[in-house]
Amino acid sequence: MNKTQQREIARSRKHERGTILVLLALSAVAVFLVLGLSIDIGGAYVQHARLSQAVDAGVLAGARNTAAGDAQITAIALKVAKANYAGTQPATYTVSITVPAVDTKRVSMTAATTAKGRFGSLIGKSALDLSVDGEATRYPLDMSLVLDLSYSLQRNNAFDDMQAAASAFLDYFDDSVDQVGITTYSTWAEDQLPVQKNFQASGTSLINGLSAISDTNIQEGLRVSKNQLDVAPQRAGALKIVVLFTDGRPTAYRHTFSFTDPDCPSYDSIAAAYINGESYRGLFRWTDGRKIRYFNAGCTPVTTYNGSYSTSVKPTEVSSNAPDGTYIRTEGALTAEQQATAIRQAGYTVYAVGLGNPNALYPGDVPDLDFLARVANEDGQSSMSEPRGEVFFAPSPADLDNVFAQLANRLLTRLTR
Repeated sequence: MNKTQQREIARSRKHERGTILVLLALSAVAVFLVLGLSIDIGGAYVQHARLSQAVDAGVLAGARNTAAGDAQITAIALKVAKANYAGTQPATYTVSITVPAVDTKRVSMTAATTAKGRFGSLIGKSALDLSVDGEATRYPLDMSLVLDLSYSLQRNNAFDDMQAAASAFLDYFDDSVDQVGITTYSTWAEDQLPVQKNFQASGTSLINGLSAISDTNIQEGLRVSKNQLDVAPQRAGALKIVVLFTDGRPTAYRHTFSFTDPDCPSYDSIAAAYINGESYRGLFRWTDGRKIRYFNAGCTPVTTYNGSYSTSVKPTEVSSNAPDGTYIRTEGALTAEQQATAIRQAGYTVYAVGLGNPNALYPGDVPDLDFLARVANEDGQSSMSEPRGEVFFAPSPADLDNVFAQLANRLLTRLTR
């Protein structure tokens, strides 16, 4: 190779090195821009998420206050949204309130802001426009509140707490929009207040006048609550809810029992057991809870008061499935679940509030949360195709107020967009 060729090769290599340096510089600039824009976009994403959370909080707060006028609803929604927004740039808000159906109110909000970036200006984009929409709807409720009057509440010094919490629970709802009824149950169940508007005064007075009685017949409590909702004034779009409160496990159930007495081969009644042990407490009339001592001709029951220690006729189903107490309590749970299924198949949603100490002295006072989860169909445990409710648990009477408040907030509003 001569000197001329060598000089040409050297010049070629120097040119290549220059080209590579230029390409590396351009690549560095491109990488710098890409990384910078990624930082800008990430910051914008965070700001968008914060704005979205603020809008959701605002519309939910507004929808929880639909008893107020539209101006106050708007003011509440704006105040809460602004208080929850933690973005670096100010936002503008627009609130609208609509009535899509009778007794239904919808609160919508649009919020807009910008996300300024440090690197976007290099390509002529100094800020990104951000916009968020949110919507919450306050549907009317048709609700049956089902209250346990079993004597264990009195024994555990929880009855007063239950009354106070249940009364406060009514205050969360709107007399002019919602329809609420009250069912009570012990050995038997009673329709104390039909599902209706203008329920607060009468409902509070009724709850404050209740007293503890005896057994825990959840099956009958649920049956009466379903009947309340079945006959309630119908409204399009209303959420139909059963709220079951209990402090224990079923100790009674209703059935058309069989007897060896030729004067009364069968009778529709309630069998009850004591909360613990294997003792049979007796047979009771389902209409008023009076204890049935025996039958006269024509299946006429001879009765005494509910708490009597008098002996009571025993059905053949109980006698043939000893031990008596275990059998009755097992059947009580099974029939309660069957009644809950009938409620859900009617399109109603069951929520359960359980009170109990997991370390209680008496096994019957230990809450069976798995049973309540099946009654409420929590997470579809009983049926994936039926309405799914939820279980709320209060480990002590002092927790009842907070638990009922959580349930009220869950029922009142929901995000619909």
